[in-house]
Amino acid sequence: MLEVSLLDLDESTFYGVKEVNIKGKNIDTPKKSVNLDNLRSDIRVRAEFFGEIYKTFSKERIKSLITDVEKQLKFNYDLNKLIRRAQDFSVEVIFFIPALDHLNPGEDELRFIIATQSQYSDLYIVPLVEHLNKLMKDGSFSIHDYINLINNYLDLLEGYPEKPAMGMVPINIPYQYIGDLMRLYLERGIESFCLDVGGRVALSLPQQITEVQKFLKENKIEAFIHATNINIGRAKKRSNIITAKDVLSFGLGFDSIGDNHLPPRIRDAGKSPTINLRLFEKETYGYHKIQEPSEIEEIYPEDTRVKPEHLLDESLHRRRKAQVMFNYEQLSMETERLRRVIGEGEIRDYLRSKRYVDEEVLKVITRVRDRATKMRSLEEFLG
Repeated sequence: MLEVSLLDLDESTFYGVKEVNIKGKNIDTPKKSVNLDNLRSDIRVRAEFFGEIYKTFSKERIKSLITDVEKQLKFNYDLNKLIRRAQDFSVEVIFFIPALDHLNPGEDELRFIIATQSQYSDLYIVPLVEHLNKLMKDGSFSIHDYINLINNYLDLLEGYPEKPAMGMVPINIPYQYIGDLMRLYLERGIESFCLDVGGRVALSLPQQITEVQKFLKENKIEAFIHATNINIGRAKKRSNIITAKDVLSFGLGFDSIGDNHLPPRIRDAGKSPTINLRLFEKETYGYHKIQEPSEIEEIYPEDTRVKPEHLLDESLHRRRKAQVMFNYEQLSMETERLRRVIGEGEIRDYLRSKRYVDEEVLKVITRVRDRATKMRSLEEFLG
């Protein structure tokens, strides 16, 4: 149901090209995954990507979906709209990612999630728990509660239509728990994973990612790894430009990266005189802060189908959607270029040519590969 073949791999990082077969669909990675809620049908970008349907369920919301058929019909209507939107953009693979705000879902809740994934997802994906680390720090729950959730979910999959199962690994929790989760999934035969970065920058959690990769290498598993809730990074002091650390996380071994679904939502303020956008420039790996029309002109690429007037729309809501479409398009084009560069064995020189990529970032990426694949002697460890 899910087969992964490694086509190319960089010598010193986890930058790689894989062919992934999901239920007969062959896709090459790396790939950008987009939030289907953000796609604008009036902007037809030239891009290939996966699709994410990310739904947060409070205990009250999921209970209402289970007990109130009218609310379930509205929920399904909205999902069908997203599926049609995905078809309009030729999105071949869809991840339905269920996000809970609680750690003790009942059997009916998990069955409803599985039944929904059976209809609207290409994989069964173990639910994530938003702000899991905070729930554990509060003392009300422990990692064992999440392990119980995982086991209950996987047990309930029996009897549903066959499709690949994807394990959820929250990497913004203490390092000591990552091994337990990976061991559990490998014992259950799971060989594809969704890493929940929890709204953090993936490069800031190298130990957890190294542990994931180490388990895979030790067990000789060529896994498919998707990452969600991944942050682009922060601007340095006195700079309006953010280094694109989301794109650089492909070097950690991620085969696809989704959006960060956790930031505060910005409501449509109607007309807004301030442009205030963040646009990705693939030639420099910078997210530029845009406040004036002239700043769009400075980085506007010839290959985009997002028109300047889309980015200058008076409506904050439409303007932000245009920003997202622009970034999706440019990120997708960059993944196509990465596949070629990796195949040619030139990834390090390629990254060094990017104005906003510094050596420290490259060192982090290289160390993850080095420490996940090489066993150190006791003398080296102590030294």
